[in-house]
Amino acid sequence: MASQLTGLCDAAQAQGQAQGQPIYDTDGHEMTKDNLYQILPADPKMNGLCLFAGSLSPADCPLRAIIARCWSKRGNAVMVMPAEASGGSVPRLSSDLLLTFNHTINKCMMQLQWYVDDYFDTDQMHVTVGHALGAPVPEKTDRTERFRFHAERHGNGYKLASCYKEPCRDLVMYHYKGYRWLTVEQDGRQPFVIVFKKCPWPCHT
Repeated sequence: MASQLTGLCDAAQAQGQAQGQPIYDTDGHEMTKDNLYQILPADPKMNGLCLFAGSLSPADCPLRAIIARCWSKRGNAVMVMPAEASGGSVPRLSSDLLLTFNHTINKCMMQLQWYVDDYFDTDQMHVTVGHALGAPVPEKTDRTERFRFHAERHGNGYKLASCYKEPCRDLVMYHYKGYRWLTVEQDGRQPFVIVFKKCPWPCHT
């Protein structure tokens, strides 16, 4: 009996390793695709900052992922889910993930999905959120490579990466016009290390 139990445990562990380890929130709980999370900097020196959908102008669309002071009702809650429909409910390391903001700060649209897009003003690939002003919510979640991200353990938190336009590269913080933007690394910048804090429903802060 003991050998059978050991065999089952070993098999379960091997399956978990093959799938990738779960991603954990700041309370030590496995994240699930049905919950909302704030993305916060892991660096304690950046305490009070959040990652959310923002822009240089309230009328701008699409939005960009920016790191700024946590304000109420500013659209900084995200849902993190496996990119594959068969991926289950737990987002995992080293696997394709989709991220959507639950709220926005202007009139673009709700449930805005992250994707990577070139931004001609900065010559950077920005993490972008949303489509044209007034566009309807897509009926199906877009699962193309532009919309997929990876999470990996890094220091005291996690780093995110994009494999759009290989090789895969980390997401980094890029300063532009007084804002901190989330962009794809292309000049040796260090990854922007984050943690996920579960947000109670309704999540506005």
